[in-house]
Amino acid sequence: MSPRQIMFRTLGLTINAVSLVSRRAAGQLAFRLFSAPPPPRVRPKERAFLATAERLDVDWNGYRLPVYAWGPAGGPVVFCAYGWGYNAGRWRHYVPALTEAGYRVVAFDPPGHGLAPRAQLDYPKMVDQQLLVLQKIGGCDLVLGHSFGGGCLVEALTRLPAELQPRRACMLAVFSEVKWIFQVFCDSLNLRAGIFGGMQHLIEQRTGRRLEEFDVAHNAQRLGHIGALIIHDPEDTVTAFRNARRNFSHWPNAHLYAATGGGHHLGTAGVTRVVLDFLLRGEVPEGAVHNDGTLEPLPATMTDADLAASGGVSDYYT
Repeated sequence: MSPRQIMFRTLGLTINAVSLVSRRAAGQLAFRLFSAPPPPRVRPKERAFLATAERLDVDWNGYRLPVYAWGPAGGPVVFCAYGWGYNAGRWRHYVPALTEAGYRVVAFDPPGHGLAPRAQLDYPKMVDQQLLVLQKIGGCDLVLGHSFGGGCLVEALTRLPAELQPRRACMLAVFSEVKWIFQVFCDSLNLRAGIFGGMQHLIEQRTGRRLEEFDVAHNAQRLGHIGALIIHDPEDTVTAFRNARRNFSHWPNAHLYAATGGGHHLGTAGVTRVVLDFLLRGEVPEGAVHNDGTLEPLPATMTDADLAASGGVSDYYT
């Protein structure tokens, strides 16, 4: 067991102890840990890349969120949303080709990430922030989403007016159901069953929605008019491949590409080429599978094997 796994198991023991006194307090404590991004790590090369952007910062609930733009003002927009614990420097390998093709690339750092202020972050907040940025820039022509940011972006797109929605979307290593993320979190910390129920109750109180309603695949069913390429490594140890298969099974006319060896980051030169070919020209990679509408949508329930295929909460939080 690694040091960070030991640390999170210790936190799990603490939360379990609190639950013996108050399940509600334990649920609140667990959710606070769940929604706490890891300390930002903006490397010098990422910071230098971000310094080349035009800033279009926005205010959200008292926070000033850094919004970055590269490329010609007035050009068609590529909106990018990255995963948990990343920063907008994630996109530095994509921006040159996209801007050379005449596109304007826009990305932002949500609270607790990159150059944004430290704060809690969760799925509903991320969706609201994405909508705010997308509305400010007047929508987009293409989207590129990764992991947590990509899953939230699917819902954000369903809430945009049709005239602001993109024509193509590329989704990298995106999860399928928020409940699965909570299950991985609780399993990794070895939390008592009642704590999971306490977290669910807290979410329902705050949002008016059951945890099961935060479902990427169900949102994807409403985006069949958007050409989609879903890319996922079958051996991804952070987000199990079944997430991609389930999203694909619900997304009409989508393509699924298994990028073996890409890991969760999917930062290989090969994947970058595949993404750019699809975004710029609509080219689908050889070996990609097409959802022609005859697929049986996969159910939401994840199995023990699906949970075991994920590396655990420490991969997200440290």
